Amino acid sequence: MSKIFLSHTNTDKPFVRKLASDLRRFGHTVWIDEAEINIGDSLIGKIREGLDLVDYVAVVLSKASIDSPWVQKEVEIASNREIEEKKVLVLPLIIEDIELPGFLKGKFYGDFSKESEYSEKLDVLLRSLGDSKSVIQEKSDVLTKLKADLEEAKQVAEKHRKEIEKVNEYNLLNKSEKLRTRILEENEKHPKYAPINTVYAFELGDSDIPITLGYLLWVISKIQLQGSHQIEWLLELEDKWNLAIKMLEAYSDMLNSEPN
Repeated sequence: MSKIFLSHTNTDKPFVRKLASDLRRFGHTVWIDEAEINIGDSLIGKIREGLDLVDYVAVVLSKASIDSPWVQKEVEIASNREIEEKKVLVLPLIIEDIELPGFLKGKFYGDFSKESEYSEKLDVLLRSLGDSKSVIQEKSDVLTKLKADLEEAKQVAEKHRKEIEKVNEYNLLNKSEKLRTRILEENEKHPKYAPINTVYAFELGDSDIPITLGYLLWVISKIQLQGSHQIEWLLELEDKWNLAIKMLEAYSDMLNSEPN
């Protein structure tokens, strides 16, 4: 991967930030003043340090930057390195319809002046920087694996869902028709009660009264308001308070497992 210094003016920050983000996304290291220079640092010292450490200096050229003394100085330093090291170091990137300044004439440049062609020009720049395609392939492989893992997880979840449905169907078959009807009616109104009703709903045998979670909660609220309710006495009479308590404990566990 390459290290790139982005030479620019403040006027062109929006484009520079977008380009920096895309270059990092493809695995390259980007030197940009707002990220590398801290309060109290020597501007000239930090910029010179950045220019000495990078593999390329991408010069973002606009009407504002070609007249910037800072940009001109940065390009001068980078050009001297280019001559000394005898390799391409300075990469001109035009973002407006301008003529290349004299100190960059004769260089092949990247034309980012048309926003609609940004992706195409970015690909050209990435090829110049090298090694980007391997990063693209690596990310593609990771994405393919993630998709495969997601599909496998979905299949497992679907299998469990079908198993749960079979268990629920079996539980309902072991209940009376009247109780099944009441369970289905309540589950339609309160879907989150369904797992509890399917397993724990019961009947008061002698009176044939379906006791579902919703109905039990309603009875408890009546007991709290009025001090008693006839269902309370029937539960006591038929010794089925233990079934009601199991239903309420399951409801409590369900509430405690829900995210806050």
